[in-house]
Amino acid sequence: MFTQMLASLVHGGATPLVVIIGLILIVVGVVMLFRGSVLMGALAIIVGVLLGGLSVF
Repeated sequence: MFTQMLASLVHGGATPLVVIIGLILIVVGVVMLFRGSVLMGALAIIVGVLLGGLSVF
């Protein structure tokens, strides 16, 4: 939903970039969780999901 709203601002040009950033944030969040940084890991995963990291077409 947030990705579609952001894409409407730039006419769809930034959508793949936003999804890639979301995926990277999810991976970084999982790594942070395994390293013991629970709060920052959970925050990175939440932001990644909101950016559309799990909305793979």
